[in-house]
Amino acid sequence: MAEGRSNRAISERLVVSPKTVEAHVRQILLKLGLEESADDHRRVLAVLAHFRSLR
Repeated sequence: MAEGRSNRAISERLVVSPKTVEAHVRQILLKLGLEESADDHRRVLAVLAHFRSLR
């Protein structure tokens, strides 16, 4: 996600199904408390949260 890859591209890179990637992404977003909204930028917010945690 941090590289801006789609779920399909992530699944190809990790050699797993796109459904598996979707499930993992959904769980990451839930753990970060990023609920669906009208301006759905949750993937970007998840990546930013990850980079903040690295500091």
